[in-house]
Amino acid sequence: MEVHFIINPCAGNGQGMKRWRQFEQQLAIPYQIHRTKYEGHALLLANDIARRAKKENPICLIAIGGDGTIHEVLNGAVYFENVYLGAISAGSGNDFARGYEAFETNKQLERFIETVKSTSHDCGVVNFNGSTKYFVNNFGVGFDALVADIANKSTLKRSLNKWKLGKLSYPFYVIHALFTYKPFKLTIFQEGKKKQYQNVWFVTASNQPYFGGGMKLSPESNTSDGQFELTVVSNLSKWKLLFLFGTVFFGKHTLLKEVEQFAATEAQLIFDEPVMAHADGEIQKLALGQNKVQITVHKNIWNLAK
Repeated sequence: MEVHFIINPCAGNGQGMKRWRQFEQQLAIPYQIHRTKYEGHALLLANDIARRAKKENPICLIAIGGDGTIHEVLNGAVYFENVYLGAISAGSGNDFARGYEAFETNKQLERFIETVKSTSHDCGVVNFNGSTKYFVNNFGVGFDALVADIANKSTLKRSLNKWKLGKLSYPFYVIHALFTYKPFKLTIFQEGKKKQYQNVWFVTASNQPYFGGGMKLSPESNTSDGQFELTVVSNLSKWKLLFLFGTVFFGKHTLLKEVEQFAATEAQLIFDEPVMAHADGEIQKLALGQNKVQITVHKNIWNLAK
């Protein structure tokens, strides 16, 4: 089996290279390393490597970085057979490691190479702007995407990353964005039924429970059950939204009447105006005039090295 590390040196304000050096010192297996140089590079690297995988020579692709790096690697290798995806967390939020499993030590990785023990997981598929994106954590539209965008660009997040406290920037920018955000109207078509919502703060499709650096947004989500959970938050005041974000770490927000959550295998989201979205925390802006998003799920389509 070939082992390839795709390293994002910029992840976690340099944590990517730091984590790699910790692993590199003790690795006793052959491997190849690839460093990303720009946004989207991990996807291209993963795609190029995955194309070489064969039944007699499988490939293990290990992303070293944050959720965004893992997102890119998955998008580059999701449909290729004989490819196993793994991760070494080095970002600020690291929600992937909470919902799945990530390698913590070189011994765990070496054990995988010996046993080739893996698990199969679902992948969310989103179509919008004429393109297709895949997600393993969640896909969100609205307020959470705005907060993620502000946090990703902030100097505060980079400063906190130096102390491994980058996830604390998310609650800070929730408050920052609260006073400028304008809720929107949403229509959902799902299983032949039409649902309409007014004053929507955000709608999120989750494949696992966590987002935003440990918030338990979707407590019932399972990564291998062939469905995702839609969470719609609407018709609540700004102050109650703050209360919601305080309870979401414990999964208690679902008790609020303004929070609706239900399972689905497919759904179409229609918005009354252009909105900002994110896939696994990576910002996606819907083009002007593109007000529809189609979400589906592909069951057990990729293998997690563990």
